[in-house]
Amino acid sequence: MLTDLSLAFRQLRKNPLVSLAAVVSLALALGANTTLFSVFERLVLRPHTFREPETLVRVWINNPARNLVAPAVSRARYEQLREHSTVFACLGASVSGSFAFAPAHGEPEQVPALQLSREFFPALGVEMARGRNFLPEEDVPGAAPVAVVSHEFWRTRLGGRETVLGESVSLNGVPHTVIGVLPPRLSLPFSQFSVFTSRWWEPNYLTAAQVQVGATYLQVTARLKPGVALERANEELAALSRRYKVDFATRLDADSLIDVRTLTEELSGNVRPTVHMLLAAVAAVLLIAIANVSNLFLARLSTRQKEIAVRLALGARPGDLVRQFLVEGGLFAALATGGGVLLGHVGLRLIEQFAANQLLPNTHFTIGGPVLLFSAGIGALTAVGVAAAPAWQATRIGVAEVLKDTARGQPGGTRGGRFRAALIVAEVALSVVLLVGSGLLLVSFFRLQQAPAGLDPIGVGYAQIGIPIERYRTVAQQGEFYERVVERLKAVPQVRFAAAGVGLPLGGIPLAPYTVDGEPIKPLSERSLVGLQLVMPEFFQVLGIPLREGRFFTARDREGAPGVCIINESLARRLFPHRSALGRHLRRGRDAEIVNEIVGVVGDVSSNGLGVPAPDVIYYSFFQLSRASALLFVRVDGEPESAQALIRTAVREVDRAQPVASFSTMPNLVAANTGFQRLVAGLTGFFAGVALLLTAVGLYSVLAYSVGQRTGEIGIRMALGAERGDIVRMVLRQGLWLVGAGLVLGIAAAAGSAWLIRALLFGVEPFNPLVFAVVAVLFLGIALLACLLPARRAARVDPLVALRTE
Repeated sequence: MLTDLSLAFRQLRKNPLVSLAAVVSLALALGANTTLFSVFERLVLRPHTFREPETLVRVWINNPARNLVAPAVSRARYEQLREHSTVFACLGASVSGSFAFAPAHGEPEQVPALQLSREFFPALGVEMARGRNFLPEEDVPGAAPVAVVSHEFWRTRLGGRETVLGESVSLNGVPHTVIGVLPPRLSLPFSQFSVFTSRWWEPNYLTAAQVQVGATYLQVTARLKPGVALERANEELAALSRRYKVDFATRLDADSLIDVRTLTEELSGNVRPTVHMLLAAVAAVLLIAIANVSNLFLARLSTRQKEIAVRLALGARPGDLVRQFLVEGGLFAALATGGGVLLGHVGLRLIEQFAANQLLPNTHFTIGGPVLLFSAGIGALTAVGVAAAPAWQATRIGVAEVLKDTARGQPGGTRGGRFRAALIVAEVALSVVLLVGSGLLLVSFFRLQQAPAGLDPIGVGYAQIGIPIERYRTVAQQGEFYERVVERLKAVPQVRFAAAGVGLPLGGIPLAPYTVDGEPIKPLSERSLVGLQLVMPEFFQVLGIPLREGRFFTARDREGAPGVCIINESLARRLFPHRSALGRHLRRGRDAEIVNEIVGVVGDVSSNGLGVPAPDVIYYSFFQLSRASALLFVRVDGEPESAQALIRTAVREVDRAQPVASFSTMPNLVAANTGFQRLVAGLTGFFAGVALLLTAVGLYSVLAYSVGQRTGEIGIRMALGAERGDIVRMVLRQGLWLVGAGLVLGIAAAAGSAWLIRALLFGVEPFNPLVFAVVAVLFLGIALLACLLPARRAARVDPLVALRTE
């Protein structure tokens, strides 16, 4: 083995530049595979680190007909599951939000929080690092306020004091006793939360009436009992759904079913197809790199046939030759694997940087044990792939045949040439598949960027505010707080418009039932659902949403005044075709007892994201239906980032104890809507570019080698009268035949792969003829350049020198 290794090093040093190029090409391909497998392992295989992930599930509501498909249930559903389900060992509920944390020293801040039931942490299998979990008597309305804090919050905000248990922290102006500290680095998707309290029955962004009628807001995390399969759990939940419909026929969610899905499936479901597609792309790049280096080994084999023939004549066995080539391939692959791991580390940092808006907070990619094992495994497969063909051909060498073949100056024979040509055809086909896929994704990304949002994001900043209901209990009090903040913002010369609202355009808005006045009033569970937004008068001017008919809200549209609403164009066309919606009335409320007159119609907004059809939306006056949790929108002259300081100052002037939870800008939100597609298109484009480069290099090397081996033949042709143009055409014909065969196979394969990625495309058909044509022309152009250099070299052959050599 040491002798084989020593010989492998000598082969590596014989042509250091060629060897370096081979190692670099393999390292690029292995690095891409390492990077993508780390992403795959983190986002698909192991999106969380809780124990026994196959038994950790979430309860989903499922009613596609009403656009209710989400990991959330109503309070009544959760209580029914608590009392009657038999398949769960633990059943915990939670609702996300934020609390105003007032430290003993310093400014108040808004911290992300979970309001949860006492079964939540046992369901996850999480035990306290310090202290205890919630007690049963702390999990009921009227209980003394207590809190569990994250390890990071304890260290950074509470000073890491060992005496923290039993101390009081101010959350939303209410003292909470700290009863526990979590272990460090709680797993996703809960690692972003700092504070955990009870009061899951009292979300900050819903009214008691909405909770009572069956609003879906609770995320239920459960642990299946040992031996209970998902199918068995879903059978029981289907039976409970039928019972719920009978017992709670008047609830909003009475007609909806519930089922369970693993937390792993929930976290990875959306990204799994994309990551699988990217893994296939990098696997294709690796195959192309392996084919290139295998071609290099085959070319070297032709110059080593005398050496191999001598070794066979001296008694070497075919297995010895196979081992030698495997050691050489292993040396190349080992160097490339090391480089690939380093490149993978760089690639992961780049993905974290450019995909930060698309990932859950605190998502980090690492090259741990599983990823290193994967890298080592594909490195070993690469070694075999690189060495297999040369090793197989080396064992078929006959001494007499070699001497006869090389006597004519063609040490490679014809078998090796045909195999190298087949590798080039395969490389071309794989590259075409990648180029077509990346081309379709790039067109899709550009189309998505151009999709109308229905608003003007330039100069708009926004911040989340959550005022404590302990201090702002009534609609009037909540509305007054936001009105005072908005008035202070509007007094700033830099501010053009300012408004508060519930519901983030492009970020998803809540749904609510409604009834058209004059139509039969159906039970809540049968009423149509529509997007709901509560907005102040200048909300539409802030976001540049056009008025199509009627008027905007005014300061007079407040509590005590006649109910009014504004609807968007799509809802107006659907409800009132061929007539005006103005003056018509819509009803809301449990018994449809609240009447709202339609006073305006505005343009459609892509409320659920770019590329998603604009939903029907009803806008209600914020002063008639305000909430404790809302967004402040500000349009400023200049950069929208400047609105952050303005919002903080205005909030502090109204209530010094009220912090601002988070700040962002509408341009950033628009960019985030296309960020995932940008990342996917960029990655596939990069992989396709690498594949194209490797294929062009491989084509050049094969033709250059062929020209070198056919020097004598070319000299004879030229001595017999062949012109330089004839020689160029001969070489080009050989190269373009390989490219043409690869193009035909590649386009056929690309048609199938394009159909597989159709779900990732927006505004472009999978079989877009323009994309296929552009890829074919681009590849032919690159191939022509790769063929021209060897062709020109062949045309410059001196026939006298060639014949002398022959």
